[in-house]
Amino acid sequence: MKVLLINMPWVSLARPAIGISLLKARLRQDGIACDVRYGNLLFASVIGRETYELINEQLSSAFFLGDWLFAQYLFGPQLDLQGYANTLQHHESTKAHYYKLLAVREEIGHYLLRCLDEFDIASYDIVGFTTTFEQNCASLALAQLIKRRYPDKTIVFGGANCDGVMGLELHRSFPWIDYICPGEADYTFPALVRRLADGAPADDLPGVIARRDGESHVGPTPPVIHDMDALPDPDYDDYFGELARMPFGAEIPVSLLIESARGCWWGAKSHCTFCGLNGSSMAFRAKGSDRVYDELQRQKARYGIGRFLAVDNIMSFGYFKDLLPRLKAEPLGVSLFYEIKSNLKREQVRMLREAGVLSLQPGVESLNTHVLRLMGKGVSAIQNVQLLKFCREFGIEVAWNLLFGFPGETAEDYAETARLMETIYHLRAPGAVAAIRLDRFSPNFDRADTFGLVNVRPFALYSYLYPLPPERVANLAYFFEYAYADGRAPETYVEETLRKVEVWRANVEGDLLMDDVAAGLRVTDTRPGREPRQFVLDGLQRRVYEFCNEIRTRDRIHTFAAQVAGASSTPAAVDACLDDLVRWDLMLQEGQQFLSLAVRPIIVETTPTLLQAAGF
Repeated sequence: MKVLLINMPWVSLARPAIGISLLKARLRQDGIACDVRYGNLLFASVIGRETYELINEQLSSAFFLGDWLFAQYLFGPQLDLQGYANTLQHHESTKAHYYKLLAVREEIGHYLLRCLDEFDIASYDIVGFTTTFEQNCASLALAQLIKRRYPDKTIVFGGANCDGVMGLELHRSFPWIDYICPGEADYTFPALVRRLADGAPADDLPGVIARRDGESHVGPTPPVIHDMDALPDPDYDDYFGELARMPFGAEIPVSLLIESARGCWWGAKSHCTFCGLNGSSMAFRAKGSDRVYDELQRQKARYGIGRFLAVDNIMSFGYFKDLLPRLKAEPLGVSLFYEIKSNLKREQVRMLREAGVLSLQPGVESLNTHVLRLMGKGVSAIQNVQLLKFCREFGIEVAWNLLFGFPGETAEDYAETARLMETIYHLRAPGAVAAIRLDRFSPNFDRADTFGLVNVRPFALYSYLYPLPPERVANLAYFFEYAYADGRAPETYVEETLRKVEVWRANVEGDLLMDDVAAGLRVTDTRPGREPRQFVLDGLQRRVYEFCNEIRTRDRIHTFAAQVAGASSTPAAVDACLDDLVRWDLMLQEGQQFLSLAVRPIIVETTPTLLQAAGF
């Protein structure tokens, strides 16, 4: 039995596929021959790297463009090609590239035929496809071609697009798919391969969708994988072998993917209302720190690359106790990207930086505490600002998005957000700024009526991809449109906030810095929208300002001031000091909490390599 696993467009050229690379390693442990082929690399060599990256990184997500380009090879004349073409021709981001996109579409037929030959499909018994987001139509198109050319080949699908009802509908709607392994397939897929090798039926396997009497049948729910340390290192040999053969191979800034945890420990406690991740299991499980350290060491030695992107939805909090201190004490010469919760203390951010975590995606999402509560984030606006400040000070790249449109938010929430933004133009601006998307598996989707969301339906563009009955399209969709039960129109009250974001993004030189001078603590304010100013803080002002480098409550500030400043630090004097610092926009106040905003960069400037590799 010989297995081939394929990674089709559209995904990054700069990262190997971790899911199928784990499966390859698992199959090899069982003595089963397995290869991985990268259809995305081959397609980039056909249409050119620049064109591939233009579509993958800039144009595709808003229009399902990547899927549409391949959809014609699934449905042919059934597709409304002109309707979609009109969309491309009239949208600012795509109309300039319209004819280039049509030229790309003309290449796809030849590309699919080339895959048959270059991937040596004839020599394999089982061909598996991983599909996440916009890999569906490319994978379906090649799978259909394989089944027509080689009817005896077994076709298997897996990946995030196969979770829940999406996987069942894929199996029902596309009969050339023999089996689907949704969710965590580390053990279910090898079990399926062994059954097929033995010629035994596989329609009762846990976690496998198969046909029984001509109908799609879902096997029993498989147990969640708890022993993460038992999983093998992903085998990326095929990726590097293929990349070396590409004309652009030497130009790709490759980062290795590493998985140190699955699920989300915060989501298990409070599922963020907009989050549709972890469709198969929210239960949080993490590898031991020794295993993560050893895997980093092995993978760096094996592939000669020290840039790692953790695919974890959230970093294990336990790593602050063991993994990060070890990476500092015994450095491997690696740099890491992680997703984290944003309620970190200053010392924790220091630990991340000293361990080589140079890039972060914290779950910021908003700068208003009321909105954060509505989405179930479990943090406050002042905590989010503090995290952005600490990342600036310690030289950590940070990527975050600003979301709006949560049921229950108010116009005042965004007036407050706009005012707060004016004070932190010197910190990292948000990347994407957008109304919430309704994703399958999110609480907003599962309990739409409870959240005041009505008229939920798949994105209209899905109809250009799948000319199927509406109920089938709805089952295949991951992204949904909606309306508000109260008729609200968020764009009417976020306009000022969006203007402030543009000022923020345009800021290059404006800053809020502090340094020591003979007279005291100098704070230089050149933030946009105000006259440049300098303040020299001394005595009580300086002590209070430096003490509030982390969030402090009014009571703690009073206690601290009494200890260090004696009789001059009466409660009234301290409160007057705080009032001045807040009035000058040098300090942020939220309720009875205070945070100094000026920064004193203490490590190094950062480079965007890891964030770019992570897709930001």
